[in-house]
Amino acid sequence: MTRETVLSPRTEQWVVVEAGPFTIGLDEKKSDGRHASWSPAHTVHVDTFSISRTPVSVAEFARFVAETGHRTLAERQGYSYVWVGGEDTTTAGQDHLWWKIDGAYWQAPRGPESDVADKADHPVTHVDYADCLAYCEWSGTRLPTEVEWEKAARGTDGRMYPWGDTPPTPDSCNHSMFVGDTTPIGSYPDAGGPHGLADIVGNVWEWTSSLWQRYPFGSTEPRVIVTKSGTRLELGVFRGGSFFNDCTPRWVSPTTRCYTPRNYSCYDLGFRVCRS
Repeated sequence: MTRETVLSPRTEQWVVVEAGPFTIGLDEKKSDGRHASWSPAHTVHVDTFSISRTPVSVAEFARFVAETGHRTLAERQGYSYVWVGGEDTTTAGQDHLWWKIDGAYWQAPRGPESDVADKADHPVTHVDYADCLAYCEWSGTRLPTEVEWEKAARGTDGRMYPWGDTPPTPDSCNHSMFVGDTTPIGSYPDAGGPHGLADIVGNVWEWTSSLWQRYPFGSTEPRVIVTKSGTRLELGVFRGGSFFNDCTPRWVSPTTRCYTPRNYSCYDLGFRVCRS
């Protein structure tokens, strides 16, 4: 199978987002008066692009691995991160319960005793930024920027969520541990947004190609963190909320921004692809 044929059977799954100005973010401040990470709202120009209607699935990633022999970072380092939970699984503020689990990777999402035998149509997880780039190179695609991602998820009418301004419920998307695991892609029609993108919020967070910087874009340089050993780690941006999202429903707004070192993988972080 050649690279050109990898995604061609899914041509109908591409959504074209037309060029034009787009207001990204919201004007919102924290209790201490500082801007939230998605504030201030500001206008940017976005060129025309196409984005996949679905996040990359376990089945699609398996095909990529079968053809290339790719080994993810989680496989090479021998661990990835899994939320181990507590007695109360729907209370915010438990993000500290993401633990490094030996043997966790995309085919064993909760560790060695788990598998993806019945999850071919679920989004793939436990992929870091480099894993996503390798898939994109194989498939002739790329990751969306976070501006492209938000415009595709939210449209241009300023809505708070893909379905409008109504706060999310357990039926809106897979979020806040109401299910506690990934679900088949497209199980929540309301999560499609104005372009009908399956699971554009909820289910898994999605990597973008962007480096983390404060709004408005261009006002600050992208941030990095420096480890005790002096290693500089780039901070990548991911979007969209997940089945966990720290049990904070607000985080499934397309405006919400999160960041992490690009060499990070975990059980609620995946990706979707786009092309110019």
